[in-house]
Amino acid sequence: MSHVTFPGLGLEFDINRVAFSIGGFEIYWYGILIALGMFIGVIVGQKNAKRFGIDEDKLYDVIIWGAIGALFGGRTFYVLFSDDYEVTSIRQFLNLREGGTAFYGILTGALVTAVIVCLINKTKFLCVLDDIALGFLIGQGLGRWGNFCNQELFGTNTDLPWGMYSDTIARYISRNADRLLNDHGIVLTDGPVHPTFLYESIWCFIGVFVIWHFIKKRRFDGEIWLRYLIWNGIGRAFCESLRTDALFVGKVRISQAVCITYAAVSAVILFLIKRKIRMSPDPDYLRPYAETRQYLIDSGQLTDEPSSDTGTEPDAEEPASEEESLSEEESAEEPDGSGEEETVDSTEGETEDDPSVEN
Repeated sequence: MSHVTFPGLGLEFDINRVAFSIGGFEIYWYGILIALGMFIGVIVGQKNAKRFGIDEDKLYDVIIWGAIGALFGGRTFYVLFSDDYEVTSIRQFLNLREGGTAFYGILTGALVTAVIVCLINKTKFLCVLDDIALGFLIGQGLGRWGNFCNQELFGTNTDLPWGMYSDTIARYISRNADRLLNDHGIVLTDGPVHPTFLYESIWCFIGVFVIWHFIKKRRFDGEIWLRYLIWNGIGRAFCESLRTDALFVGKVRISQAVCITYAAVSAVILFLIKRKIRMSPDPDYLRPYAETRQYLIDSGQLTDEPSSDTGTEPDAEEPASEEESLSEEESAEEPDGSGEEETVDSTEGETEDDPSVEN
C-alpha cells in the first residue's frame, strides 16, 4: 500500500499494487492493465484487418507469437542492461514478478517474432505493422497506469503543480541516493517528482487520434508504423530524460538513445518515400496492398480467370453472330461491279479522245 499525494493539486489517496488474491497468489494491477491494453489492441487490430489487407486468422497467429517474443525480448533487454539486477537461473529469468522488462526489448522481440511468423504463414509484414500501430499505443497508454499503481517510472524533482510524492518513491530515492546523485544531481526524498508515467500515457492516447487520422490518408504499406515510431520516439525521448530509473551504458541513456535514433531514421525514410511517390508518374506507385487488384484476387473477392459470360470484361470485343459472319464472307466473295464500270467508262473515254484510233 502506498500513500500518494499531488501537493500542488491538493490530492491524496492510498494505492494498493495488488488488485486481488486467489489462494494466496496475488494479482497485480500492472498485469491486469497490461492484459487489458493488449486485449483492446487485438480488438482494434482485428477490426482494421481488412482495411490493411490482412487475414484475421493469420493476424491472430502473429499477435500470439509476437506477444511471446515481446516478453522474452523485454526481459532479456532488462537483464542485460540493469546494473542492480542479476539472474542466476532460467527460473529466475522467467519470473517477471521478481524483476522488470524494458520497452525496447519488448518492441524488438515482438518484431523479430512477427517477421518469422509472417514468412511462415505468408502475410504481408508491412501491412501487419500498420495494423498493430494503434494497438501498441493503446497498450502503452494503459500499461503506464500499471506503473503508477506500482509507483515506478517517475522522474526527478519538480515544482510543477502536478508533481507527485509517495512513501514508496521516497524509499526508492533513499536506497539509490548515490547513483541518483551521480546521474542526475541531488534528488530530494521529500520533494515531489515528475509523474513521467502520466506524461507518456497522455502522449500515447493523443497519438491514437493522430495515427488514426493518417490511416485514412496512407499512401504506402508501412507508413503508419513509421509515423508510430516517430510519435512514440519523440514522447519517450522526453520522458527518458526525466526518469530516475533509466538504463545506462556509461553516461548514455540506452532507451533515450534508441528512441531518438529510430524516430530520426523513421522520419528520414518517411520523407524519402513520400518524395518518391510525389515524383513518380505512375499513380499506382507503392499503392497499399489492400487497395490493389492483387489483394482482391488473393482474398478470393475477384478471380483472375477470364469470365465465360459475354460482356463481363469491358474491354473485350463481342464475337460476331453466325449470320453476320456469313454475310461478311458473301460480301467478300461477290465481285464489286462498280470497279468494272469505272474501267469501261475510262476506256471508252480514252477511245473517243485519242486521234490515232480509227472510227
